[in-house]
Amino acid sequence: MPFPSFAWHNRHPRAARWILAGPVALILSVLFMASMPLILPAGAGGVDHLVMPVVLFPVIWCSALLYPVMADDLGRAAGVMYGLLLAEFFIVTAALFI
Repeated sequence: MPFPSFAWHNRHPRAARWILAGPVALILSVLFMASMPLILPAGAGGVDHLVMPVVLFPVIWCSALLYPVMADDLGRAAGVMYGLLLAEFFIVTAALFI
């Protein structure tokens, strides 16, 4: 059953897939990469929390791009991606202002 709040995504699937797989996936990947140094431990050399986001960026971007393209329910895909986007945004803004 599609999510009622994201009914637009199910009515206009081509536009929704384009928006979710394009700019939303890129913004989500960049925010995820920006929040990973705050989540990961520093490691033995003290640089693991800085190197891992850069190395994992293509994997994160590819998964964020392919998820809305291959999803059956675009409302669910939109909810997951917008929820992750909001969570990562709060992590980055909390680190900047606290």
